[in-house]
Amino acid sequence: MYNIFWKIKALPSTHITALRVLKNKIVTKVNLARRGVSVDNTVCCFCREKEETTSHLFFECRVVWLVWNLCYDWIGVKSVDLLEPTSHFLHFNLIDTPAAVNIAFGNIWIALISEIWRHRNKHIFKGGVIDHYDIFSMAHLKVWLLCF
Repeated sequence: MYNIFWKIKALPSTHITALRVLKNKIVTKVNLARRGVSVDNTVCCFCREKEETTSHLFFECRVVWLVWNLCYDWIGVKSVDLLEPTSHFLHFNLIDTPAAVNIAFGNIWIALISEIWRHRNKHIFKGGVIDHYDIFSMAHLKVWLLCF
């Protein structure tokens, strides 16, 4: 998996964010609380329904689910909802597909992870509005800028 991951063209900051998600080392509210950091609550800032774990924030949350569906529609893929980060990433690596296509799909995955994280932080620290179209649009733009 890491051989595939490091072949993807992406900004270093987006690579690191995605790597932290894959290793469950991203600073979600639950991860902060587990490390002994005092947090007001551990509820997801997007849906306010469940705890903000890595899997929930990036793959299960109903707001983020809308983002992934926009992505699947864009690339023309039907998807199974995989909730574990590594499995979800590997889902973007297609069998019997040219390496360039898989690298582009990996770039899409990294861009979406990065934008979900950026949007979450913008909402928490700057009071930004939650908008799944904005998350997808910014990730879409990043992909086009890096791949073409």
